[in-house]
Amino acid sequence: MPRSPGEQFAGYTIIKLIGRGGMGEIYLARHPHLPRNEALKVLPGELSRDPMYRQRFVREAELASSVVHPAIVTIFNSGEYDGHLWIAMEFIDGIDGLKLLRRHQRGLPVSTVIAVVSSVAAALDRAHATGLLHRDVKPANILLQDAEGPEPRVLLADFGIAKSQQDVSNLTSTNMFLGTVAYAAPEQLLGDPVDGRSDQYSLAATVFEFLTGRPPFQGANSASIIAHHLNSSAPHASSARPEISPAVDDVLDRALAKSPSDRFESCRAFASALEKALA
Repeated sequence: MPRSPGEQFAGYTIIKLIGRGGMGEIYLARHPHLPRNEALKVLPGELSRDPMYRQRFVREAELASSVVHPAIVTIFNSGEYDGHLWIAMEFIDGIDGLKLLRRHQRGLPVSTVIAVVSSVAAALDRAHATGLLHRDVKPANILLQDAEGPEPRVLLADFGIAKSQQDVSNLTSTNMFLGTVAYAAPEQLLGDPVDGRSDQYSLAATVFEFLTGRPPFQGANSASIIAHHLNSSAPHASSARPEISPAVDDVLDRALAKSPSDRFESCRAFASALEKALA
């Protein structure tokens, strides 16, 4: 049940519910002592009780809070209250990529896509340099301020399920897959070792949707989408949006390669190649 406005949670005062998903509820909340509002994410009880996830959460909340980058939503604090793990982060007064796509169902303006991929790629490479993977890059986790303006501010959010590169498991002890199937790399879906190139794959799948209005692989259920990720070549974005050049298809094909070794050496390298192709 959602928390009510005015309710106290871990010292924070709930203002309103601003988001909800499988990984928890997000509230706009007043800081206990400082004159500012923050985004307070409260995780579900099932995850909060999962011993494997709890251990990972504590470790990675510390890692994520240490990653400072202009395109990463700042994490201020985390803990447990009333049987729920929680994390407090910078509140961004803007729109997420999924909601923005609903306004542009045939794809975002190319200038917006370039702003997104360059910012998110830089953020991911910064996180990877500290040994942290995001593991759930998707439109809903990309926030934009002044999204319709000439120079939107783009930030990557929700490192709450991020993992260190030394941790190769994608499952909690309750067998909950951590990530979103529509954007997950093949090795992540298989439970194989993952690294920064897995986030690159997810970013490429996200960019594909930003350009065309739909993710690269669709299906009637999760099983069929997973089968496409594992076995099917990515469709060409130029087929859905004719003004996109074949050069863009080549870049996306490489970033969406089934084998990590066939992808770009970094997210920034992918972003640079895509920007040149889009130009």
